[in-house]
Amino acid sequence: MIQKLEIINNWNLKKLLGELEAGHIKIPKFQRDYIWEKTKVVKLLNSIYHQYPIGSFFFWIAPEKYASFIRENDDLGIKPAEQNGTFQFILDGQQRLISLYVSLCGLTMSGTDYGSICFNPNKREFRIPRSKREKLNIPAWKLFDNKSYGEVYRELMAGSAKVNAAAEAWRECQEIFSNYPVSIVKTINEELDDVVEIFERINEGGKHLTVFDLIHATTWSEGFDFKEHIADFNRPDRIKKFGEFPAKVFTLSLTLNVFDDARTMYQLRLSPQQCESLWPRTKSALSSTLEFFKQMRLTGDLSAYHNFIPLIQYYFFLSGFNEVQDQHQKAIEKWFWDAKFSKRYASSIYTRMKEDAQWIKDLLNGSYD
Repeated sequence: MIQKLEIINNWNLKKLLGELEAGHIKIPKFQRDYIWEKTKVVKLLNSIYHQYPIGSFFFWIAPEKYASFIRENDDLGIKPAEQNGTFQFILDGQQRLISLYVSLCGLTMSGTDYGSICFNPNKREFRIPRSKREKLNIPAWKLFDNKSYGEVYRELMAGSAKVNAAAEAWRECQEIFSNYPVSIVKTINEELDDVVEIFERINEGGKHLTVFDLIHATTWSEGFDFKEHIADFNRPDRIKKFGEFPAKVFTLSLTLNVFDDARTMYQLRLSPQQCESLWPRTKSALSSTLEFFKQMRLTGDLSAYHNFIPLIQYYFFLSGFNEVQDQHQKAIEKWFWDAKFSKRYASSIYTRMKEDAQWIKDLLNGSYD
């Protein structure tokens, strides 16, 4: 059995931040935007100062074919990706890592000045100064800037005995942060579906992330917001007899319409341009699918049929028809009931969908017997 998981315990905080700055750690596009407030960052810094655990950082060593997944961020000022055969994506710990980087580098991100976070050696704590009159609030970024760190230390040593105690606290803080141990977990999975399953199981900030979170992030643009389009389709006047369609119905439908395949790796390859271009036809195909269910005399909650919807809409999407044609009616009804009673989509759902999508193409081409 090939080992695909590696736990590394010899990294410290300085090395972790250095790897990010050097461009050796990449943030994937499906990660959420950075959103931590300064008060939360201060709490993280104080946890490190008091040498509390802050959790592991989870990396995915990805092959070069996933270079398009890299999210570059000009605010961070890190080096661009190197084309060296693999990429090291951070799957869990992104918010913590960026919080440490922006505060210890004194950066401004999304209009928030994280360089204003300070360490007070008298109080022995990180804080956000309330006024400029407070004494000995030293910007946290000076801890890892060798020149600035030395200047602060010498100034504190030149003062009274009380200030010398502050100098010792400043030196101790720098030592703690430089040597603070971090736990790194790396997974080496070349198949994106395996990585997404891992990502879905990771809790970040107490909220369970889903494949749809990733897709929404990678397909968003000013011209296309997946969540807004789903909410519009699920208006009460449209779906009052059937219940809402879940997000997966829409992602699987669009992915089938773009790639003739619905596997996760294709879902995450959807682009904003593809979604914006094909959404009107997909929406129309889904509406025709609702009419098909009415014709089949299916009423009430359709949750038992959600896996069938992407395939039926695929028929309408490819053909451009608003209703099932007479020559196709019996074949589609037979497929529908056979799939239902045989529990065709109970397992290997994406493989089944790809097979059935080909069957629909053959049906429309007249090559299905």
